[in-house]
Amino acid sequence: MPGCKKTSTSTAERKPNDRPIHTEANPTSGWTQTSYTYGIQTPWNLPQSDRYSYSSGEHHFWIYSDDECQFEGCTTGPRSELRMNNDYTSGRHQFEGDVYIVSGSAGTDIMQVFGGATNATAIMLKIHSASGGTIKRYDNETLMTSAYNKWIHVNVQHDADNGKIYVYLNSTLKGTFADRGNATHYFKCGVYNISGSRSETRWKNIKYWKNGPVGQ
Repeated sequence: MPGCKKTSTSTAERKPNDRPIHTEANPTSGWTQTSYTYGIQTPWNLPQSDRYSYSSGEHHFWIYSDDECQFEGCTTGPRSELRMNNDYTSGRHQFEGDVYIVSGSAGTDIMQVFGGATNATAIMLKIHSASGGTIKRYDNETLMTSAYNKWIHVNVQHDADNGKIYVYLNSTLKGTFADRGNATHYFKCGVYNISGSRSETRWKNIKYWKNGPVGQ
């Protein structure tokens, strides 16, 4: 299996092409698993271990509402995130992983495809507190309810050549969305932004795939 290793850490919106599909799938069939490196981004004024840990194959990320962002002087929200070093501008790329969202996490982006022409990101998966934890695309389309305190399998396929993103949760295609324009893209996961007092996710089995069929 291709490996991964940690390296040093260094909005107008297009409407989605709505496809409310609920079909069991194997999102990685026909794709090539690809090795990657990553960095961890946490509040600049705290030791990394105060907001991130890794043990027994699990990455744990947590933030509080009064946390700083990742470098002194930045104006974005608090974050504890894995930043995959897979920068790309074209081709087909896929993120895969299992996430456990701790109850109480709210107003928090748990996974993102960074890079867009009209906004900073192509897509964000965001947890809201309603209905036992609701995962939405930003604050818009509902992708899953009752999402707290269980492992959820996540696949996000990005066809950068055609500007489309396909989101699967537990091997079910939840929607197809426009990617908000060509840019340099990469994958991130963890916790970013917060509307409650504390947000936490745990991620495992994070994989990077390339060059396969999308929307199957």
